[in-house]
Formats: sequence, structure tokens, C-alpha cells
Amino acid sequence: MTSHPATRWVWAAMAPLFSLLAAQAGDGILNAPSFVWNEVRLARSMALLHGIGLYPGRDTTGPVIGTLHTPVSHCLYLAVAGLHDPTYSLLAGSLLSMLLIFVPISWVLLRASKGNRDRLLGAAAAFLYCGFLIMQAPGTFQIASMIHTDAAALAFATLACGVFCNPRQPITAPQAWLAGVACVLAVGSKQTMAPMVLALALFLAVTAGARLLAHFGAALLVGGAVLLAAILAFVPAQAFLFNTVTTAAHRPLKQGYIELLVMFYRAGKQDALPALFPMLLLAGGQWIAAERNPGLRDFIRANRWLAFALAGAALIPGTFMALVTVGADVNHLGLALYFLFVAAGLAIERYLAHPGNSWLRGTAWMCATLGILVSIAPGTLLSLPSRLRGLHRNAAELALHYELQHPGRAYFPCDPMATLLANGRVYHVDYSLYDREIAGCPLTAHQYEAGLPPGFTVVAIPPGERPESSALRDMLKRCERDDDIELPGWTVYKRIR
Repeated sequence: MTSHPATRWVWAAMAPLFSLLAAQAGDGILNAPSFVWNEVRLARSMALLHGIGLYPGRDTTGPVIGTLHTPVSHCLYLAVAGLHDPTYSLLAGSLLSMLLIFVPISWVLLRASKGNRDRLLGAAAAFLYCGFLIMQAPGTFQIASMIHTDAAALAFATLACGVFCNPRQPITAPQAWLAGVACVLAVGSKQTMAPMVLALALFLAVTAGARLLAHFGAALLVGGAVLLAAILAFVPAQAFLFNTVTTAAHRPLKQGYIELLVMFYRAGKQDALPALFPMLLLAGGQWIAAERNPGLRDFIRANRWLAFALAGAALIPGTFMALVTVGADVNHLGLALYFLFVAAGLAIERYLAHPGNSWLRGTAWMCATLGILVSIAPGTLLSLPSRLRGLHRNAAELALHYELQHPGRAYFPCDPMATLLANGRVYHVDYSLYDREIAGCPLTAHQYEAGLPPGFTVVAIPPGERPESSALRDMLKRCERDDDIELPGWTVYKRIR
């Protein structure tokens, strides 16, 4: 391919394509401060910096800012939690999520391309293909651009699957151990990643045999034991299990969940099509073009990208189950789609460098081009100036300014960063109270009062948000609506004494 005249044109197209991808990523990062859930999630890492526990027990009398996951992802976001400006800390958190998604993908693509001719060209094309698909699908875009435990989980999962991705290199025991430890950290970041461990075990059993599968199992046991012991050294076991198992598992189904299941299936199928098409076309083309039909074991060994495809397929049942439960969002769909996108990118990269079949090479270029064309969003460039102009006009910034001007006056049930940055204290987060309520573990009146700011006279809810927990709604019934010129557009209540 290096001698082909078209190569110069391909390289010339790379610069504007990478610029457009960077613009789409930048648009997502600049939007991060306007999304209140980013503030809630980053506040948990900030709470760790202030020595505040994330796992209140069933009978707690302190603030509930809780999390349904282990501290793994919250510890990763400690890298940006020390910033004292809410806007810049949220931007840095979103940038960290982008890095957690795209740095492991870059590593996997470069690792898989070792020994390929035109290595950088194939890796760059595959990276653009994966990047634009991730930015286009709502589920993967949310994971990549928001402060999210899913970004950490996918980073570790990518390392686990990607360590085996080069078919020219034999699978070794150290690789099996690295994959096992990475799987532990992926599941430790998000419990619903557990099915990918079974998929990777199946991949190893088929491609590497029982001995390396045993190494992988040993890594899971040792890594899991070490991680659990480290967590329980700092968090009471009963409180930890209550938050990560009891509260996380007992979530009711949404109303009309059958219709929702059909809707998400259609949306997921449409988002997955640009990845499914090249995988099926290229794998089928290789199978047909082979001089003799390869055995299944040999075929999987030669197409290591199937590790990602198996992981994505393993997540599908749990994904749809999660999507129809209360509190779930499209990020669950993004988990399965991410693995399919990376699998397709690796397949394209592999066949771009196929030494003996020009049809496969041409088909791989066609699939990469089509995937980029259907996912690219040049209109993003038009939204960047308005994003920059309104960068500091967000709820977190306004709540902090109000708290600094009027210490202790207001309770912000959706904006915990205000008091954390102002005085290192935190109070009940409405969404966390709601999680406990739908799990059948609501707070008592005494517990609720104990987690509120002492002496507050105002309750302020940012634009676009509404009370979720019955505890907050009951309290607001005893308040009266008010207006505050310092909180324009907010829903403000004044306590009646």
C-alpha cells in the first residue's frame, strides 16, 4: 500500500478527520459542566479527599451522597478532584473520561498492528473509525464525555481484551495474569461488567488451552481477593455490601418496560449496524477465501478481535435488563456497543494489512470509509463558540458563588460541590436518597434531618431538575415557593418557621 498513489490522499484526509474528531470530543467536554450528574459523581471523589465516607449504612445518621459502585473509579477521578474551580474541575473530569476511553484504544490498535505493513496508516484509520462511532452513538458518547464509572470500567476491560489482540504473538502466562487483574478492576469499577469475564475465559479456553485458562482464573482469584481486602480495610463490610449489592440489585422495572425494551433494541441495532456489517463481511470473506476451511479454533486464533466481540455479546442480556430498570440510562447500551466498535476497528485494521487478498483490503477500506462518513458530525464546529461563551454559566458555579456569599443559607440537594468547595462539608444528595427509596430502604425522618445543613432557610434546585426523592418532596410541602435574583431560573423554596 505504501507505493500506491492513493496513500498520499489518505494521509492528506487524516488531518481534517482528526480535527473533526477532536472538535466532537471537545464539544462533549465543554458540555460537561452543564450536566448536573457530572457534579454529583465528581463530588464523591471530592468527598474522599475530605475524608467523607461514600458508603453510609442502612441506619446512617450522616449525609447520603452514596454510590452503587466500589471506590475504584472514584479514586481515578481523584486526579482532578483537587481543583477548586467547579467549572474547570468538571472539564478536567470529562477530559479524564475521554482519555480513559481513547488511550487504551490507541494502545490496542498499535499493539495489534505490530508486524503490519503501513502500520501507522492502518492504526490511524481504525482509530478514526472507532472514534467517530463512539462519538456518534448516544450511549458511548455519554460514557466518553461524562464523568462516569463506565469510562474506568471500559478502560480496564480494554486492557484485558487487548493484551491478546496481536495474532502474530502467542498468548503467554503473564498476559493471562494481566488480563485477569484488569478484569477484576473492570468489574470492581462496574459490577455489570462481570459477563465479559466469562467471555474472555471462553476465548482463552478456545485459543490458548486449559493451562493459560488456569492462570487467568488464578489472577481473578488473587486480584479479586486483594481488591476486596483493600476496600474492606477502609470501609465497613456491612455498609459496603448494603450500597453495592442490596441497593444496586433491588431496583424495580420501569413502567411500560416492554415498550422500552423494544425501543432500546431498535436504537441499539441501528447504532451497532456500522460495526456489525464490517465484522460479518470481513470475517465471512476471509472464511470463504481460505484455501481450506479453517477450524473454529484456528479462525479465532487468527482473528483476536473476536475477544472484544465476545465480550460485547456477553454484555447484551444484562444491558437490556438494566435499561428497563428505574434509574438506568443509555450508557448501559453504550457498554455493549463500545466492545462491538473496537472489535470492528480491529477487524478493519487487520484486513487493511492482509498480505494476500486485495479484495479484503479494499473491503476493509470501504468499511472504514462508510463507518466514518455515517458517524461524522461537522456541524459540531458551529456549536463550539457558544459552548465557550457559556462555559461558566452552570449550576455548580452559581451554587458555589451563592454559598460563598451567603454561607449556610441554602441547601442544594442537586449540587453537592457547592458546600464541598466552600467549607469541606457535604449534605444529602437527592438522587442518592432516591436510589435508597426505590431499593426499599428509605431514610427515617430523623436520618433525613441529620444530613441537612444546620439552620438553612432556602432550598434551591437548578434549572431542568426536579425533586426525585419522596423525602425531599415531603420537606418542600412544608416550604413556600420564592424567588431569588441571585439564582435566576432556579426553583427556590423558603422554609416556613
